[in-house]
Amino acid sequence: MLTIRMNEAAASALQPLTIVDPPPAVLGLSEGLRDKFALGLTCNEGAWIFTDHVGQWAAVPASASEAIAKTGWRDLTGYECNVNAFHLEDYAPVSVTITDGCQPQIDYEDQIALLRLGLVVADNVFGLMGALPEPFPARCIVSANDTCVIFRFHGIRAGEEWAGPDLDGWSDMMVIIDRHP
Repeated sequence: MLTIRMNEAAASALQPLTIVDPPPAVLGLSEGLRDKFALGLTCNEGAWIFTDHVGQWAAVPASASEAIAKTGWRDLTGYECNVNAFHLEDYAPVSVTITDGCQPQIDYEDQIALLRLGLVVADNVFGLMGALPEPFPARCIVSANDTCVIFRFHGIRAGEEWAGPDLDGWSDMMVIIDRHP
């Protein structure tokens, strides 16, 4: 079962939402995303992370439990959301300009294209998780603002939540996609 939730900002930006539409500015996955998915997922003490993200932060211990203790991430959900996070603009042909204040800037239309790409990425993540020997429920989160569009995912666990129920409380455009096998 697939469910999609979004805040008002994302719902307005993505109308009309049709899952089969390819993202307009991104007609397919980049080589970098295809490589990420080809490497698959790795389990670390019950947490599933992109294999190509293993060891990406030298200051974070390799063990999930040690990383949670050292960084202050509350639980496995927080661990997965942080370790699995990446910027979609790094994998798509969108324009990111740097302002005079040295801040990245993504125009609104490119933010929308990246939100749509996030739906495609989520579908690929769900494919990876569905191929596991014991598939489990997963949540993908795409957040977009004028400086970045971030994709992250985590397993759905009782009592653990990363984004919280009030998506309209976020200033970013937020899309959350859940899949239960």
